[in-house]
Amino acid sequence: MSTKLNELDGVILDFEKNTDHKHEIDVSVDIQNATLHMKRVKKPYISLATVDGKTIRKIKEIDVKYKK
Repeated sequence: MSTKLNELDGVILDFEKNTDHKHEIDVSVDIQNATLHMKRVKKPYISLATVDGKTIRKIKEIDVKYKK
């Protein structure tokens, strides 16, 4: 039985949906052994910025007020 690469899209998308925001996925295909390798790689994660006491998870522009 042979599987085309585009038939694996559903499997990869399901794996990506089940991955949280702290990880990114690494997908590789070994053609010689006919295997699909998927793993979750932890992102470098530092959350120091807060707005109104809540940590910011997504990258967005923040207005910074400072005194001279």
